[in-house]
Amino acid sequence: MSFLDEVEFRPIKTSERREFFNLERYVFADERKLTEEDEAADPLRPEMTTVAFHKGRIIATSGGFPFRLKLNGNTIRADGVTSVGTDPQYRRRGLVRRMISIRFEQAYENNVSASILWATLGAIYQRFGYGLASSAYKCKFDPRFCEFQFDEPEVGFCVRTDRNSSVPILKDLHEQYIADTNLQIHRHDVFWQRAYLDKKCKLHVAIHYDEKGRPDGFVSYRLSESREKIPGPNQKISIRDFFALNRAAYRSLWNYIRSHDLVISVEMWMPTDDPAFLMLLEPRQLQAEWAEGLWLRAVDVKKLAGSRPYPNKAKVAFAIPEDRECPWNVGTYLLDTDGISSTVTTTNQSADFRIDINGFGTLLSGHNTLSELEACGRAAILNRDREHELNSTFATKHRPFCNDGF
Repeated sequence: MSFLDEVEFRPIKTSERREFFNLERYVFADERKLTEEDEAADPLRPEMTTVAFHKGRIIATSGGFPFRLKLNGNTIRADGVTSVGTDPQYRRRGLVRRMISIRFEQAYENNVSASILWATLGAIYQRFGYGLASSAYKCKFDPRFCEFQFDEPEVGFCVRTDRNSSVPILKDLHEQYIADTNLQIHRHDVFWQRAYLDKKCKLHVAIHYDEKGRPDGFVSYRLSESREKIPGPNQKISIRDFFALNRAAYRSLWNYIRSHDLVISVEMWMPTDDPAFLMLLEPRQLQAEWAEGLWLRAVDVKKLAGSRPYPNKAKVAFAIPEDRECPWNVGTYLLDTDGISSTVTTTNQSADFRIDINGFGTLLSGHNTLSELEACGRAAILNRDREHELNSTFATKHRPFCNDGF
């Protein structure tokens, strides 16, 4: 009998939540005391978990949120995997692989086509078929040196407003903003409660209104003093959300941040296609550092490939040669799309390209082209005459970006 035969895998019961959270906090070196209030407020409910028990004791944890995720403008269902950890005494015994496999099977049975996560170590999750699906720039800049390269007339106005009463406006603006985005998450009410309405929240909010008084953008941020004792300006702004529905709102919100004369440092996560890089007089002042973002795993290749829009009409055959965790994905498929709606069926015709399951998530999200994936060994273009067409078929309107951790 193997060790895994002695382990029970199941969701936790309500009475086991504290043990679950205590192990999770230990694994991630979170030394904060777990209070009853913290336990009750945590959005990860017992039925969302997949946990390993050995002799009645929790030895490994995992969970997942039922997200609605944007994929090139369309909304798909995704399992947002989180809280994956193992008691150090039981590591490297296959516990995480078994828990993740169980979650894949459950997602597939429930018609959830994708699994997403933020990886503490990419090396762990690439073994399970996850591919890098988004990235971002972490920027830290002095706002005094980040002016626009050209002037435009100010349209509308910004107002710093009460955070609590403004949440309905922020929720509506967020939904409008993400309508055609790529890998942004539809935010549950519990997100707004924890991020904006919690009594411990220290966010400030400014909303931009157009010339007719309609809200068309907002920024939320924390304002604090720098720990460094320096003469002159010594404040810092950490931006949580920066969403603008048009260029006028973007410029106005940017200038609103710059109007804080005592601020010497602004920290902000930006999409890799953020307009600031082409709008600022000196974009290098952003001191942008590349960072990985979401990892995506196709649980149901056929369903996922048929769920997103494509930039043009196309018929493409592709092959998934191997998938250890989700063997039902192995096969050759024909993608037939008019750009808006698509069908994906199994086929006996020759594939235009072959791709591994990790690369498939990266390709479908638009993070990298098929040619780039071939160059790094994730794919092979079998019909070379169609290379340019294949690259353009899987392009996305926006670069993939997600700024919501979970």
